[in-house]
Amino acid sequence: MYEKHEFDAIVIGSGTSGATIARELSKHKKKVLILERGGNSPLKETFMGIAAIADEVALGGDKLSTVRAITTGGSTGLYFGVVNYPQADTFRAVGIDLSQELEAVKKDLPIARLTDELLGNQVKKLRDSAVALGHAWQKNDMLVDLSKCASGYSYEAKWKAKSYVEEAVREGAILITRGTVQRIIIENNVAVGVEYKIKKSAVSSELKRAFGTKIILAAGELASPKILRDSGLKGVGDRGFYCNPGYAIYGLVPGLKGTSSFVGSMGCVYDDGIELGDANVPQPLHRPMMLGGLKLRHLFAFPNSIGIGVKVKDSLGGELKADGRFYKTFDREDHLKLSKGKQEAIKILKKAGAKNIVNFGLTAAGRVGGLVRFQEHLDEKLETQYRNLHVCDGSVIPDDMRGTPTITLVCLARYLSKHLISSF
Repeated sequence: MYEKHEFDAIVIGSGTSGATIARELSKHKKKVLILERGGNSPLKETFMGIAAIADEVALGGDKLSTVRAITTGGSTGLYFGVVNYPQADTFRAVGIDLSQELEAVKKDLPIARLTDELLGNQVKKLRDSAVALGHAWQKNDMLVDLSKCASGYSYEAKWKAKSYVEEAVREGAILITRGTVQRIIIENNVAVGVEYKIKKSAVSSELKRAFGTKIILAAGELASPKILRDSGLKGVGDRGFYCNPGYAIYGLVPGLKGTSSFVGSMGCVYDDGIELGDANVPQPLHRPMMLGGLKLRHLFAFPNSIGIGVKVKDSLGGELKADGRFYKTFDREDHLKLSKGKQEAIKILKKAGAKNIVNFGLTAAGRVGGLVRFQEHLDEKLETQYRNLHVCDGSVIPDDMRGTPTITLVCLARYLSKHLISSF
């Protein structure tokens, strides 16, 4: 057991937010403990490499689920790398200005749009088909280091939060892996430490405690809400959640000669806020995906495969159960948008010459949100009702921001770090 206040800060989670905060505080010579539920193995985009870190989380109803990575660096180990920027007005409405942080992040991270040479044949075919049907199909900014793409697509070129964890450790931070947080220790309405389990074997674990001056919960949108409730914070999840459901739809175009490419590099917003986008996964992921969905005709047809994704903004609903499980069903309006997006996606694939079109069904969900709210659970410094307990991860992003959260999270983490450093 550690002595009280042995650490200046305990960061729970080493994903985008946790890694950034640990890096910033360590650079300012603060004593930081990082608690990571997963391991610290090298990240590889192979079937075994992805299987080792991927964790599928059921969201109830229609076999819907989302996937996260349980590893050092969090879900940047298997994300697409698409960039969406924080909405300035949305954050200003809750007393947060991220303008300085965003400018710093743009200089620090490898943000770029892919050159046409890095777009695979299937991506270009999808683009041409969408444009021919009148869609404003455009390139997205990506977290990709183009200098690492001399030979085309490269998993290593996508930015990973693990690099920030490694910087923090070099600056003196302590990283503990296989540590699952049970609750925040609260004394006299002040957060003073963390209770966590260290996995010793497949059947045994050891309960430990660590104490610190500041506790930063950055365990991710699927874990932080339950930890907050188990620690006594009221009202978490009382309005349900959103999960951005959608479809992955694939076809085969004879003679396409597709190659591995960066998923999500192009797309558009259709009517009713429906998002349509490139869903062409790299070759190492194609066969496991098709096998898992029993799409046997597509199993060995990667060069001819072409895919499109559909995503809609669902309304708040469902519940976060007491044991941390999620359950969600969709209302009529959600289903109408899903159907409309699916029909348009199939039209685009057919325009591209695709045959043997298959739909994985309503099984894919984007990020989960809406469970933790500013001005109810958090103030403008991301602090809860418990003094010195801050939350910074996807669970706190305002409801109307549904895009890929990576850049927003790095900005929020830098913003919080600035406040923490000034308060020590």
